[in-house]
Amino acid sequence: MSLRIYTHKEEIPNGMKFVNYNDLFFNGGCLRNDTLSRKIMKEIDQAEYSSENTFIGRDRCLGSLNKEHLSTGCKTLLNIVYNPDKCFDVIECGVNALNLLPLIQNGNILWEMPVLHYIGDGDCDIVSQDIHFTKFRDFLKFMMD
Repeated sequence: MSLRIYTHKEEIPNGMKFVNYNDLFFNGGCLRNDTLSRKIMKEIDQAEYSSENTFIGRDRCLGSLNKEHLSTGCKTLLNIVYNPDKCFDVIECGVNALNLLPLIQNGNILWEMPVLHYIGDGDCDIVSQDIHFTKFRDFLKFMMD
């Protein structure tokens, strides 16, 4: 599978659930203690997995915090990873979250304006407009042209 990126809502396949309230959708699920989830939490929110419902944040003296306190960008990427059969809007994601998209190799997103100053030559597995990209920079360059 690949991360499928749709740049127009009309491109999302009929029957695929579209989620644009990432916080609300995420709050109904559980955190997972896997490599990708831990990396996403660490890179975006400097958070560490604690349990299915909690994480340790930047300020360790606060102890475990409820998963609802993760940032919207972090929740959105975790939604994509945990629910590859649904399409998630990434409009509220910051650059720190968007830069991690190459790590996701299975899922669906709506990214209406895929422009971003990306530093690096990250490998990816992205399909957009029926074109397969293996370098994130090539995908962004294609979108800019």
